[in-house]
Amino acid sequence: MDGPLALMLSLLAIVLLASSSPLIYSSLSHSNDHPRIPSATPRNPKFKTSRYKTECGTLADLSFIGCEVCKLAVEGLKDLVEKQSTEEDIVTFMTLICKKFDIEDDKVCDDVIKEYKDEFIGVALRLVLSPEEVCGILLGNNCGTPYDPNDLWNVTLPSTPKPPLTPRVLPKYSYRKHIKSFSPFSAPGEAGAGLWGTVDACDVPFSLVDSLFKHLSLIQDQFDVVYFTGDIPPHNVWNQSKGDQISALQQFTDLSLKYLPKKPIYCTLGNHESAPVNSFPPPYINDKDSISWLYEAVADSWKNWLPQETMPTIKSGGFYTVKLGDKFRLISLNMNYCNNMNWWLLINTTDPTGQLQWLVDTLQQSEDSKEKVHIIGHIHPGGGSCLKAWSWNYYRIVNRYESTIAGQYFGHSHTDWYEVFYDDVTFKRPTSVLYIPGSVTTFTSLNPGFRIYENDGMYQNSSWTTLDFTNYYLNLTEVNRSNKPVWQKEYSAKETYGLKTLFPEDWSELIYRMKANDTLFQTFHRHYYKMATPPSCTGKCKTDLLCDLKSGRSHDPALCVDIQS
Repeated sequence: MDGPLALMLSLLAIVLLASSSPLIYSSLSHSNDHPRIPSATPRNPKFKTSRYKTECGTLADLSFIGCEVCKLAVEGLKDLVEKQSTEEDIVTFMTLICKKFDIEDDKVCDDVIKEYKDEFIGVALRLVLSPEEVCGILLGNNCGTPYDPNDLWNVTLPSTPKPPLTPRVLPKYSYRKHIKSFSPFSAPGEAGAGLWGTVDACDVPFSLVDSLFKHLSLIQDQFDVVYFTGDIPPHNVWNQSKGDQISALQQFTDLSLKYLPKKPIYCTLGNHESAPVNSFPPPYINDKDSISWLYEAVADSWKNWLPQETMPTIKSGGFYTVKLGDKFRLISLNMNYCNNMNWWLLINTTDPTGQLQWLVDTLQQSEDSKEKVHIIGHIHPGGGSCLKAWSWNYYRIVNRYESTIAGQYFGHSHTDWYEVFYDDVTFKRPTSVLYIPGSVTTFTSLNPGFRIYENDGMYQNSSWTTLDFTNYYLNLTEVNRSNKPVWQKEYSAKETYGLKTLFPEDWSELIYRMKANDTLFQTFHRHYYKMATPPSCTGKCKTDLLCDLKSGRSHDPALCVDIQS
C-alpha cells in the first residue's frame, strides 16, 4: 500500500458494505437497451432502500436492501451472467443499481463495483439457489425460505462421553501474562484529523501505530506472547488491490519483527485481509478467483512465529493449531467462513474447508491428552455477522469441550465487550466466555486501545484460564494537544466490575448486576467506547447491549428473553 499504512482493527467500514451488497444489483433482463430499473417512489415503495448498519466491514443488518430489490438483483445478475454478457455491461448495470438506489455516493459506486465484479460473476456462475433462497439467507425468513443445509447442517461430535465437570477453583500460584492487540494499520486520517488521528469515522495514521509498537517494546517484560486477532488494511475498501493487502501484511510483519523480535506473535485472519474485503472463496474455487494468493502470503509472514507443520492448513484454509507449552495448545480459526458477507458461501455454506470438523478433532485430541486450549479468531460467533448454522455448531462444540477450552479471544468489533456461552440444554449454566477487547483503530468515534491478560500458567496442570486483564488506551484529544502519545491504563476487570474471578459465571452475573444497577452499566458503556465520549444508552440501547453479552451464538433471540423482561 502506498504511503503511510494504517493499522485498523476489526470493524467493517461503512463503505465496505455498500460495496458488499451485490444483492442490490438488480436482475432485470439484459438487452441492447439499458434495462429499466424500478424507481423507489411512494407509488412503488417495495423498491425502496435505506442506509445500512455495518459492523467491521460486514453488514450487521441487511434489511435496508428490501426483499423485492434483493430478489430482483439476484435474478438479474444471474440472468446477465448466464447470457454471457460482457463484464463491461455487467459493471455498467450494477453501478447503475448502486447509484439508483442510493447505496453509496457515485464515486464509491464506480470504484466498488469494479472491485467486486469478479466475485459477483464467479458466485453467479456457480449459484444453484433461487433468488428466494438467497434472500432468505441474507435477509431472514421473512424474505424467503433459506436453503435447509445452510440452516440445519451439523458437524459430527465424537462418541466419546463428555468428561464429568469439576468445580472451577482459583489457582494458588504462578501465572503468565500475554497481550492481545487487535491493532491493524489504517489509511491516513481525513482532512481535519491531527497528527495522531481523530476520534471520528477515520482509521489511524502510521504515526500512531508506530507509537503503539514502540510502547509495547518498552513494556515487553509485562507479557510473554501476542495474540493478534486480525484486520490490517484500512476501511477504504472501494480502493484496494491484492497488492495493497500484501503490502499491509508485510508492514505489520516488519513492525512486529522490529519492535518485538523475541516475542512470539500468533495471528488470525480478519475479514479485511482479502481484496475485495470479505471475499474468501472455499478451496474448491481453484481458478483465477482462488484465495491462495492470500494464504501463501500469510503463511510466509506467520512462519516467523510458527513451526512448519502448521503450514498445510494455513495454505489450504487460513487456520492452524500449535502447541505453546506443556499441556497447552492454541487454535487459530479463520472466521471468514462464517461471515455473512462472504458471498462465496452462497454456493455452499456447509462447513467450508471442513474447519469445524477439524476443530472438533483437534479439541478431542487435546481432551485425550489433557491439554488446555486457547482459541483465537476474528468475527465473534454471537454477532449477526456470523451465519446461523456455523455459529450454532460452534456453540455446541464449545459446550462439549468446555473443560478443555480455557479461553476465547476474538476481534472484529472495535468496541470492548464479551459474549457468554451457556449449556445447550437449559441455557442457564455459563460454560465459557469470549473476550472482545476493542481495537487500535478509532473507527468509529473511539480511542485506540489494547489489552494485557493475566493468565494462570507455567506449572504442572495449569488451568490457563484468565485471572484478570487490564485495558490501555490513548487519549487522542490530549495527544493531539500535547503531541506526546502516552498509552495509559484505562481499567482492570476485577477492580472495576467487582469480580471475584473471571469465570464464565462471574461474567454472566455481571450482566444481571448491570441490568439492575444503571451506574455500573454506564461505567461499562464508557469502557465499551474506550473512554471516548459515548452516545447516550438507556432503554432499548441498554437492553440490546446486555442481550449481546448473553448471545454466544447468532440469530437466537430466545437467549435474551429474561433480559428483555
